This record gives sequence, C-alpha cells and structure tokens, in this order.
Amino acid sequence: MMKNWKKLGIGALCAAMLLTGCGVDNADPTPPEEPDGTKTEELSPDTLRAVNDPQTLLEKHDTVTVSIQGSDGEGNETYTAKFQYARAADGTVLAWSHHQYTENSGVGEDELWGEGSGGAYASRMASDSTAYLNIYPAGEYERYILDMMPQCPAPGGNEETVDERSEQDGALLLSVTTRYPDFDDYYYTTLYYVDPASNELLAMSVTDYSRGEDGTVSELGTTLYNWSYDEPYRNEHGLLSEVVFAADSAEDTCALTYFYPAQGAEDGWDVSEIRVARGTYVTFCCSTGCMLYADEELTQPIDDTQGVDTSGGSAAVYIVPDAPAA
Repeated sequence: MMKNWKKLGIGALCAAMLLTGCGVDNADPTPPEEPDGTKTEELSPDTLRAVNDPQTLLEKHDTVTVSIQGSDGEGNETYTAKFQYARAADGTVLAWSHHQYTENSGVGEDELWGEGSGGAYASRMASDSTAYLNIYPAGEYERYILDMMPQCPAPGGNEETVDERSEQDGALLLSVTTRYPDFDDYYYTTLYYVDPASNELLAMSVTDYSRGEDGTVSELGTTLYNWSYDEPYRNEHGLLSEVVFAADSAEDTCALTYFYPAQGAEDGWDVSEIRVARGTYVTFCCSTGCMLYADEELTQPIDDTQGVDTSGGSAAVYIVPDAPAA
C-alpha cells in the first residue's frame, strides 16, 4: 500500500518538473561522473538539508527562486507562491514573497506580500489595510529571514525513514516518510528531486496523510516546490517602500524610536529611528524573547500581542531581551 502511494507521488512530482521545465538536461539515467557527484545510494536527508540550507545556497548563487503550488486532498489548487532571495552588494540578505490563495484555501481568494531588507520584514494581505512590520536585533535579521525561505523539512525529533532511492532523467530521487511519535494517525512524505552533481534541489513535494481507525489512508494535501538559481532579482511589489519611509518623507508617518540595551553606549541604550506608515502593526523579535516598554524606566510594559501603537506622530519602544543573545 505504502509503495503505491510513493509511486504515485513520484509520478506527480516528475510530471510537475516536465510542465515547469525544471530538471537537468542530461536525459541519461546514469548520473554524470562529477568529482563531487553523489551516487544514489549515498543520498540522505541530512546531506540535502546541509547543501540546501538557504545561507549555504547564497554562498554559491547570486539569487535563489522557489515557486510553490499547494493542493488539497481532492487535488484542488489552494494557493501558489513565489519566493526569491539574494545577497546585496553590502552583504545584506534581500527577500520577497508573494502568495496567491484560491477559493479552495482556508482564507478564500486573497494575496499575501512579504519583503525583508535592512533588519526588517514587512507583510500585508491584499484584503487587509494594515501592514505588519517585524524588526530584528543586529546580527539576527539574516537568520530569521533565511529561516522563512522554503527548504528541506527538519525532522524536529520525529522519525524519518528513507523509503526509496532512484534515478530519473539524470536526476536523483529520494523518498522519505516522517512520522510523529505522539500522532500515530498522521505522517507526511517528502520526495526530493536532486541535481546529482551538486546535491542542490531541483524540486520537492510534501504530501500529508492521515490514517483512519480502519487503517484507510487518506491524502490531506500536497505542496510542490521548484527551485531555480541565479535568475535576476526582481521584487514584484516593493512592500517595504509602502511601510518604511525616509526621515525627510512628507508622507503621513509615525517616527518610531527604539532602544536596545548596549554596554558602553550613552545612557546604556543603542538608539535607532525609522518612520513607518501610521497604523503599521510593529513587533520586535529577539531569539531569546524580549519585553517591550514605553518608557526608559521600564515601568510601562507594552502588550506585544497588540503591537506598538503607531497611530500618532511618534512612538518610543525600549526592548529588553530575556537573556543576552548567544
């Protein structure tokens, strides 16, 4: 039974690759004899996670682009998405994304835009007039943003089983099932379509399954991913330009001043100021967790579930991490 599910999944993935033009040019089923090439029997999920970590990919490529298609258990398309990320000349990671949801999705027909640059990440749904802005401490922005990018699923302490290794159209295929110890009735399969010369992903599919009390397996949904490399970086929306403004901007903005503890700094605080569109939902993210305050004496806590009030002409936030960043 499991083998049949796998064969169907591999067939769907390969068909998707043909439709999108993704794959390797060599149609010979034998992988190219590259010095650093990987043989089918050597391919593992850990290898793929290491090679295809977004930070590692940016060490080899100017840009990484990922196109996504989601569908429900009946095969109805629920959304499509595109992610693109790159490293600017000054070393800063740039990223943007665009989701388009269909009537079959949980949110109905809608769009979601996202953009990250310069220590901040903005997002907004087309149906929502409010923009959301996450601000990160120095040194943490890059990891936060790259963790948002599509990549190989992490096991997270769950059980991974390699079900099949094979070759097709000059690429390597690896089929993996992941099970949750506390949820016997749920698991998912991941099918990787890999360039044998570099171990970089060409495509991936993730399919969720549930098992009924009678043992019947039902497909809950599938997400298909296609990777391409070194395409021109083209931000299709520029959301940050609608949320964050220059200091001398004539737009109706809120001057947001925020403070991080800094040893040796004047008054013990590192001070930054940006101007944001009024009404923007602003939050501050720290890897250690943090508390937000509206005053230097730290007597007026801000409810971070409500965000910082940017409805006025100015706002101040004092960010106190729960522990020093590692």
